[in-house]
Amino acid sequence: MTNIIFYRIKGDYNSLLLFACQLAGKAYQKKVSVLISTSKESISNKIDEKLWSFDPVSFIPHDIESDPSSLIAINHEMKPGEHDQLLINLSDRSTPRWFSRFQKVIEIVYDEQEVIGNKRKQYGFYKSRGYPIKYYDLTVNN
Repeated sequence: MTNIIFYRIKGDYNSLLLFACQLAGKAYQKKVSVLISTSKESISNKIDEKLWSFDPVSFIPHDIESDPSSLIAINHEMKPGEHDQLLINLSDRSTPRWFSRFQKVIEIVYDEQEVIGNKRKQYGFYKSRGYPIKYYDLTVNN
């Protein structure tokens, strides 16, 4: 069964992009395939740019693909391609209908009321279907 992980982060949309890059980078180091799913081409382009520039000393090969097959792929056409390990869902409005083919799905919540509300709905969607959910609040100082 697909494991769902919610991360609550401080910041805005740029914080979301940076955190998604960090997650993709960690997965890449472990040779885990990642599909970063976005809701539109402009967001795909922004995450593409951020992946190239967020860490000046590392390199994360990736592509924007209409039929995702690269180890790290970005897609806004709502197609999973060959991916089935890690889905990072950057859409704040919906869950791709094929999310359950993945081992893990990551949802990121940041400081925007509309996003928080939409992610609550997505949380309820997963919970009502019995998916195991973990929630990490990274806004709390330990």
